[in-house]
Amino acid sequence: MTKKTSLTWNLDDILKVEDFDNLYKDLKGRMKGFGEHLDAMQPDMTTEDFRAYIDFSQLFSKDMARLGSLPHLMEAVDTKSAVARKLSSRVRDFGIEVATKSRKISQWLKGREVVGKAQLDDKNAARLFSTLGDLEYVYTFMRENARYTLSEKEENIITVKDSNGVDALLDLRELIETEQRYEVDLEDGKGMRVIETQAELMGHTRSIDPRVRENTYRALFAAFEKNIDKYQLIYQSIVKDWGEDARLRGYATPIAMRNHANHVPDGAIETLMSVCSGNLGVFHDFFKVKASLMGIEKLRRFDLYAPLGEAESQYDYAEAQQLVDDVFAGFSESFVSKAREVVEAQHIDVLAGPTKRGGAFATTVNPGITPYVFLNYTGKARDVSTLAHELGHAVHFLYAKDKPYGAQFASLPLSETASTFGEMLLFEHLLSKSSNDNERIVMLADKLADAYATIIRQNYFVKFEIEAHAKMKDGLGVEELSDMWLDTLREQFGDAVEIDPIFAKEWSYIPHIVHTPFYCYAYSFGDLLSLALFARYKKEGASFVPKIEAILAAGGSRDPQEVLMEVGVDMTDASFWQGSFEILKGWQDQLEKLAKSQASSVDLPGSRVQTRAK
Repeated sequence: MTKKTSLTWNLDDILKVEDFDNLYKDLKGRMKGFGEHLDAMQPDMTTEDFRAYIDFSQLFSKDMARLGSLPHLMEAVDTKSAVARKLSSRVRDFGIEVATKSRKISQWLKGREVVGKAQLDDKNAARLFSTLGDLEYVYTFMRENARYTLSEKEENIITVKDSNGVDALLDLRELIETEQRYEVDLEDGKGMRVIETQAELMGHTRSIDPRVRENTYRALFAAFEKNIDKYQLIYQSIVKDWGEDARLRGYATPIAMRNHANHVPDGAIETLMSVCSGNLGVFHDFFKVKASLMGIEKLRRFDLYAPLGEAESQYDYAEAQQLVDDVFAGFSESFVSKAREVVEAQHIDVLAGPTKRGGAFATTVNPGITPYVFLNYTGKARDVSTLAHELGHAVHFLYAKDKPYGAQFASLPLSETASTFGEMLLFEHLLSKSSNDNERIVMLADKLADAYATIIRQNYFVKFEIEAHAKMKDGLGVEELSDMWLDTLREQFGDAVEIDPIFAKEWSYIPHIVHTPFYCYAYSFGDLLSLALFARYKKEGASFVPKIEAILAAGGSRDPQEVLMEVGVDMTDASFWQGSFEILKGWQDQLEKLAKSQASSVDLPGSRVQTRAK
């Protein structure tokens, strides 16, 4: 990708810290433009006047994104940064001002009544919006959203409430989690050790030693247990706030608010979740085969991600970069060139750190700035997969970089398309290069474990959320939430996996259900969609590449149902989702055959060292 590998990102391409005040003051001054454009807005206004507002709004939004992204990314790599926290607070307060100042225009464009303005009728709205090109769908959808929009005064109150209430709670949760330290016995003769980052700790859940895996989970949940009352209080507040917001806006259910924001019908998500739940048997069979390969009667939840091969190979980061580059290049020159752009711009922050946020993500600031990728790279094989995943997100953003700011971002389910497709390309490449049956067993088992985590586990996050949101109005304490979570685990695993009671508190560890309620079906959606697209790609070859690229290039400029229909995908059809599970069943069949053929000669360390914990 590049001869020089940078391990930290360069945020100056967004905005230099010393230039923050200048941009802040500039945007403050430009805010008066909202009032000036509002004065010119009438149903019969010229398309030129309307276009002038759109150009003003787009530029303002792009610069606001720069202002907000700088402290957000600074804080991601250093959650204790006083400078980042101060700038973030200023952006949050300024965002309230901007939202309040622009609210009247938003209300008017939606066809709502605005004092002193003639109401924008459907005919003139269609006339004006038809001039917007890639933004037409965005504004049409916004107008359709009017039925869920409250009055100007109510929307202003909610904006302030979210900024000073919900957002502050989320910051508090992140601070609590970041400050946790994990005391764990890694069975290395050194006794209890303190691990400072969650990323480093979780790497040991894939240890070859069963006692290390168990000790790791116990250390994880012991740290969360110390703050469990705080996590429960924060989650309760978020759930009640989300539910009240959905009720006030007229959504039928709390999840319907997320579905609508994602531009997908409730029925499509209900179908997706139903098909996922109906295919638990695929993974139950996998868990039983894995237990057999490990020489034990039944898999424990501690062992879900246990390696079947030797301790995972370590990949130097530069080596991982090159591997992902080679894989992407085999798919499409355009795809790989976009990934290289991110690397060469030095827009990736790589290594874990004691004050760095956990996890991984990719983000785009605006279409004119190369996206950024955030990692907690520890050199494991799965970190290479994470790199492919997050670079896939960045590539997706770059395919849509010619779209206006408001139309660059794909709706949530489609946003996982390039990322999971990138992972599939990597897996297929590594599997095809292997001629060793033991190695193929390890790879297939790891992939099925990841598929469980991305599809079934995420599906049950959402099932848990649906129940929690339905019951929270009557109050759910720590024990009630823990019992509900344990029930979801029992349903997921059936009699195939033994669940230690310690996992009842696992809900407190899952950030998505707090930060972005009902987000997680996007992973199930994205993984199953990518499986289907990958199968089409394998069947049709290079001729299918432009179709995938067309999905990515659409960004958020079109209805996702329409975009997928053009490649023969109907998200409301259960048979489509079931087809993706057939691919998973195919992997499971391969694994079973390999396991049987190797039964007498298999030499997997898991089968030598794995024992049931007392």
